[in-house]
Amino acid sequence: MVQPTRQAVETSVRFPSAGTPSVALEGLLGTVADKVKHPAAVLCHPGIQGQTGMEYPVIAACSAALQGAGFVTLRFNFRGVQGSEGNRSGGLYEPRDVQGAVHFLFERNDVDPSHVYLIGNSFGAWMVLEAAREDERVAGIVCIVLPLAYLPSPPEHLRHDRRPKLFIAAERDQLCGLDAFKALYRQWATPKDLIVLAGSDHFLGIGPSADPVNRATQIAEAVASWLRQVSTMTR
Repeated sequence: MVQPTRQAVETSVRFPSAGTPSVALEGLLGTVADKVKHPAAVLCHPGIQGQTGMEYPVIAACSAALQGAGFVTLRFNFRGVQGSEGNRSGGLYEPRDVQGAVHFLFERNDVDPSHVYLIGNSFGAWMVLEAAREDERVAGIVCIVLPLAYLPSPPEHLRHDRRPKLFIAAERDQLCGLDAFKALYRQWATPKDLIVLAGSDHFLGIGPSADPVNRATQIAEAVASWLRQVSTMTR
C-alpha cells in the first residue's frame, strides 16, 4: 500500500489543447509544497460521449494516491465535457487535449521533464496511447481497462515502444476480451506489466457484491506503487 509522504493540494486550472484551433480545458492540478522537481502524471477520464469527467472515482483515487507518493498530477476534462470548451469528437481530436496537458506540465518549474507519465481509464486509456505515440517526451503509460472494441485498429506501435507500460485489465471486460487482450499483450515490447482484476467487468464491478469504490482504491494503490518504482528506477 502506498502511504502518503507529502502534503499535496489540488487547485483549479485552465490550459489550451494542442493543435489548431485550440480549446480551453479545465483541470485540477495537484502540487507538492516544496521546492524540488517531481515526477508528474496526466490523468484521463473515461466516457467516449462525455458521460463522466475527471471526478470519475478511479481517476480521482489515482490522483490522490500519486500526490501522496510525491507526484505532481493533472486530471482534466476532455473537450466538450463539463467546463471544458469545444465538442466531443469520439477520439478524433481528444489526443490533442492530452498533449496540451503534457505541455502544461512541461512548462512548470516543479515538474521533472524526464518523468511525465500518462494514465487513462477506458476511453482515456485509448487517448493515452494515441497521445504517447506522437510525443516521445512521455516517459511511460498506464492503461486501465483499454477498450479494444472501440479502437479502430490494434495498437501495433506498442510492438516497438520501449517505454515502461502498465496495463490493468478486467477479467470479465465487455469491451476487451481478456484472451484477446493477452494475445496482443504478448506481442508488445518490454518493459511492460499486466494486472488482471479478478471478477471485474469493464465498469469495475460485477454482481450484487460489487464495490467499485474499493476497486478504485485497489487500482490507485497499484498505479501509484508501479509509477513510484518506475520513476525511481529510471532516474
